[in-house]
Amino acid sequence: MRIFAFGLCSLCLISVCLVQADEKNDSTKNEKEPSSFPLGGDLSVALDSFRSLPDGSWGGNMGAYLSLNLAVATGKGNGIQGGWSYGVYDWDGRGSTDSKAVQQEGFFTGGFFHKTPNPSGVSFGVVYDWSINAKAGVFGLDPNMAQLRGQVGYLFRGGNEFGFESTYGTTTSHKSYGGIPVEFRAVSQLNAFWRHIFKKGGETMIWAGTPYRKGLIYESGRAGAYILGASFKAPLSHSLSIEGHGMYMGSRNGSAYTESRNYAANVSLAITYSFGGSKAGARPYLPLANNSNFIADTNASY
Repeated sequence: MRIFAFGLCSLCLISVCLVQADEKNDSTKNEKEPSSFPLGGDLSVALDSFRSLPDGSWGGNMGAYLSLNLAVATGKGNGIQGGWSYGVYDWDGRGSTDSKAVQQEGFFTGGFFHKTPNPSGVSFGVVYDWSINAKAGVFGLDPNMAQLRGQVGYLFRGGNEFGFESTYGTTTSHKSYGGIPVEFRAVSQLNAFWRHIFKKGGETMIWAGTPYRKGLIYESGRAGAYILGASFKAPLSHSLSIEGHGMYMGSRNGSAYTESRNYAANVSLAITYSFGGSKAGARPYLPLANNSNFIADTNASY
């Protein structure tokens, strides 16, 4: 838990230091302006460490993933977006199930958005996320889950955006292990966020909120006590950037044993190649589903 908390704090620090350095760097002033072609996207390779409620007493999962997030402009500020990611974790197998099989995780995201084309105004987006897994959780099962995710914000002059983001788990995956019924579902969450967009393309974002739906693992009440998260984007050149995100969902009050199992966390660091034009709507507004904005819940773990 301390490692994840340290990683999340580090993301906040990196986002401030690197992006401030980017603002002071004038070496990109003479770079060529991006094309106005209405397709844009981000291709990322990332290291990723996460744990969620299905991991139970398992310490968590370390691995890497490849992702592609695309957007197509459909009008002034309007666009559609879609993408996928594929990750491989626990490269030396899982001791919890005495298996040398790696854990695999895929996310798919698709939806629409509106980004204000003006220095200030309202932006919003709605997407549907799918999570497809193999050898996931402490039992090493293969759940498939889905959630609806939305975000709305108001961008003020100066690059500060304030708003809300929310998810709702739409499907429950039913599996079994040794005759024990095991259920999986996305944690429904509501967060308030602040995002700052820097003049040369850097971004930093901080959010805080709470799960709001009855959790599967508890007889009553939410899946967790609170949610904290942060992300950043620090440009290295016209097309390359370092990106990161992290999240921590605190466990509800209980015994030390219970709290040590029933929290979720994620820290990710990526190198991203961005392409596409400056035409309004040619950049994705919402990130792909990942282990920070798609948190898995379960009814059984050990």
